[in-house]
Amino acid sequence: MESKTASISGSKKISLKPKNVRSSAYVKRLKVALTKQKVNSNSAHQRTPLSAPQRKTKERASIASDARQRLESARFRYLNEELYTKSSSEAWELFQEDPQSFDIYHKGFKNQVLKWPVNPLDIIITDLMKGPRNWVIADFGCGEAQIANTIPNKVHSFDLVAANDKVTACDMASVPLATKAVDVVVFCLSLMGSNIHDFLKEANRVLKIGGTLYVAEVESRCSNINDFLKTIERFGFQLKENNVQKYFFLAKFSKIQNMSPKATMPRIYLKPCLYKKR
Repeated sequence: MESKTASISGSKKISLKPKNVRSSAYVKRLKVALTKQKVNSNSAHQRTPLSAPQRKTKERASIASDARQRLESARFRYLNEELYTKSSSEAWELFQEDPQSFDIYHKGFKNQVLKWPVNPLDIIITDLMKGPRNWVIADFGCGEAQIANTIPNKVHSFDLVAANDKVTACDMASVPLATKAVDVVVFCLSLMGSNIHDFLKEANRVLKIGGTLYVAEVESRCSNINDFLKTIERFGFQLKENNVQKYFFLAKFSKIQNMSPKATMPRIYLKPCLYKKR
């Protein structure tokens, strides 16, 4: 390559010949080559075959995981049927004897709800966030107390087993709250058992006049949703809204009347949720 020079008035000639300077094109080619080399090295590393003992260990782990999932699914279906067909007092005794079953049930329940396009609890929480901060809320069948963990209000969280320190374990037919103590009661997918009428009587007892009752349930559990909502009104409530989504409906009531503890109320029957074997 010939040397080029530039003449500057009053100065000596300055050489413009590059000395050990790489062209930009060369640098780009070098970077591409190094990148390919790195990718090929990683691919070769990933393709390194497992030894026979490693393959056996991996297969055993996969078989054990699959067996564990099948066992948990079977226990979830059994517990689901028990909760829908037994009274709340019987369900209470069941989980007191075997608290671990409660964890298995809620894990299976959460997996089912995750398949839904919308979680009804998210809708309820969004609605509660719009209300006054001094509202006191009672969450019947709270699971892991998501409402209490999300909103700033005072929330009483009840379920058959205390999943954490925010939850009070009890029979929802008799919660440890004073009469007319709360502004809101929530039943989100928790009207389970053969004595649902007792839960609604208890909701009426703890709610103030004008208080709000949320009821979210699986649509397929009701033979007729309108008849079900009208029956709830007989427990001292008035229907305000009914939001029907895929898989579930969410009704919002206002308490308009105090019910006598000795009042004979209609029985309510909902179909159990039956899940297919996997």
